[in-house]
Amino acid sequence: MSIGENKIVDREIYLTRMQRSILDKMFFIDKVFEPFDTVLDFGCANGELIKALRPVCPYYKYAGYDLDPEMIAAAKENVPDVPFWSRWEEIEVPFESTLLNISSTIHEVYSYGTEADVREFWQRVFGSGFRYVSIRDMMFEQQLVRPADAAQLEAVRRSSYTKQLKDFESVWGEIKTQKQLVHFLLKYKYTQNWEREVREDYFPISAESLSELVPESYRVVYCERFTLPFTAWQLRQDMGIELTDHTHIKLILERV
Repeated sequence: MSIGENKIVDREIYLTRMQRSILDKMFFIDKVFEPFDTVLDFGCANGELIKALRPVCPYYKYAGYDLDPEMIAAAKENVPDVPFWSRWEEIEVPFESTLLNISSTIHEVYSYGTEADVREFWQRVFGSGFRYVSIRDMMFEQQLVRPADAAQLEAVRRSSYTKQLKDFESVWGEIKTQKQLVHFLLKYKYTQNWEREVREDYFPISAESLSELVPESYRVVYCERFTLPFTAWQLRQDMGIELTDHTHIKLILERV
């Protein structure tokens, strides 16, 4: 998968946004109990999650992977005594005793990768023999594919975010379903990297489709579908919308 034309314009803003959810991204650490040695952070960016995890759980080894060499360079500077790689085939950790952490990465693989990239991604996730696979990302439920809530849509059209709405509908079509509406509500504030964000598919697969991808060699040990509290609060402040639809998933899978 090439990152060329999808590079982040304002990297500092992007990383700051990612760091706000660090605590939530650590959700897996008290929910896995069978022995494992290493946490491999897939899509590690500048290594901030690993940096936060180490003092909390110093008894694990940590490693990071990211497709972007510039991010890897930043991670090596940020956490200099942890190994980081930008080439999957060069990773040197024992997968069979490793927890693979995938946070806010799946939607980017689908957004910027080819069908072959997506297949390779899932093969790496489920075909490498990881002890645990931890997933946290934006993900819709099939019930969102219904007509858009009329009151919420009207609130959006009356808001001060008409430019973002126009841009969004030029890319994704006129909002008619609740899935489209929630998709817009998740991204309208990210104006600093807007040209990238407006085109990125936050909802490439459903939670139900993800479940179908999990092979029999893994079992679910934790699953939570939820709405980010900050997003719900922000929508109340900006548009008076009470968002109760689930926007994210947390999933932990254990190899059996």
